[in-house]
Amino acid sequence: MTEDHDERALKVLEKAVYRAQELLAKTQKFKPFLMILNDDGTIEIIENEIEESTQSYAALGDTLRTRVKKGDVDVMVMAVDTLIPENFVKDVPSSIRLHLEEKSQIDKSVAARFIYVPYTLHRIKENGEVFTKLHTPIPVGFPAEYIIKK
Repeated sequence: MTEDHDERALKVLEKAVYRAQELLAKTQKFKPFLMILNDDGTIEIIENEIEESTQSYAALGDTLRTRVKKGDVDVMVMAVDTLIPENFVKDVPSSIRLHLEEKSQIDKSVAARFIYVPYTLHRIKENGEVFTKLHTPIPVGFPAEYIIKK
């Protein structure tokens, strides 16, 4: 992977984490969302109105499959508020899970990653505001599911 590919993927990951962090601070939860970096360098955020998290995530996956067929998806990140699997959890079970796939990794057998970003919510006593503290991310590699060779 070239540095340019790394930078593009990190840009999308960073935006997704900050967005999830903001939503968690506002409402203490967030619905799944999809971020796509298009070939032209623009970033799209895709959401849906489905309240149930698993169904919402599955619908985003269907939307993504349709978009990938167009061929303009360079990097995709699907974010969901979830628990970290027991075999990976350290001290904090709640996490922002980011499903990352990149067009530049299409030839690799382990071309996708789940990045679990553990978080804790803290309330500031003086004003009652909530802030989201992020902990050390946990990466897990696996074969790509969406951006694959045809």
